[in-house]
Amino acid sequence: LSLACGPVAALAQTGSNPAGTSTSATASPTPSALDGELFYQLLLGELNARGSEPGAGYALILDAARKTNDPKLYQRAVEIAFQSRSGDAALQAARAWREAQPTSREANRMLMQILIALNRLAESAEPLRADIALTPAPERNVALSLVPRHYARAADRKLAAGVVEQALATYLTQAGTGAAAWTTVGRMRLAASDTAGALEAARRGQAANPRAEGPALLALELMDPKTPQAEVLVRRYMEGEPIPELRMSYARALLDAQRYAEAASQLQFVTTSRPTFAEAWLVLGTLQVQDNQLPAAEASLKRYVELAGEQAAGE
Repeated sequence: LSLACGPVAALAQTGSNPAGTSTSATASPTPSALDGELFYQLLLGELNARGSEPGAGYALILDAARKTNDPKLYQRAVEIAFQSRSGDAALQAARAWREAQPTSREANRMLMQILIALNRLAESAEPLRADIALTPAPERNVALSLVPRHYARAADRKLAAGVVEQALATYLTQAGTGAAAWTTVGRMRLAASDTAGALEAARRGQAANPRAEGPALLALELMDPKTPQAEVLVRRYMEGEPIPELRMSYARALLDAQRYAEAASQLQFVTTSRPTFAEAWLVLGTLQVQDNQLPAAEASLKRYVELAGEQAAGE
């Protein structure tokens, strides 16, 4: 019974302020939206959802969500539908939530994720577009970078890439978001095995912002003897002041290609710009041993041991 009352307690705490807006310290307390009838409706809905009638429980909770416009109840209705393995019911609840609260990022994202899970990819473009539009401008590039995760399990990767590119069309041409949006499009194309398309997206992303890390990281993933243009983009980014982590990633790619001298050169840059980067000293020391530079290798490996010991002590 105590478990079933969880959503009831949540609604009582929300009261008549379901949007979570702040009130002044001197404002008088507002009465709870939870009256006796609604209390029993929620209780009965939870008991049915946890018992043998999940469909009835879902209907009661969704009806309560519509009456109260409470996002927690809409979310609970979606959860009950998922527990009952009813994708259509989950979609109905998510659409009702989004219709009631069109400016809610949570509602838009839930609708988008359900549409993707149901393999209704074309329909996911609109809530994706709305989710990015509702994201505050300072957080928008981060939101754009997370888009490929939402579509990671899409059955049709090629269609998913097209849907995302369509949804992000506005952001591809904006100065503040162009690099991040093109990087996202490139990752979607790469997931769809469109290497040439991914490389073109990386190129456009770097053209939008030459100092953006996203296009350079995408180009690093594309580095291959068959795609020499990818390394051109990486080297162009390295001409500035890249973060040590990205230069370290480039060094690893060079090591994978057995280009040891070039890798050592990049590692020298890393250890100079960030002397506390322990892994760089370890890899550099190993390369120096291979090149028979024993005094330098000894110094590098000693530095690694010192840094590793300091990190272990700090933990």
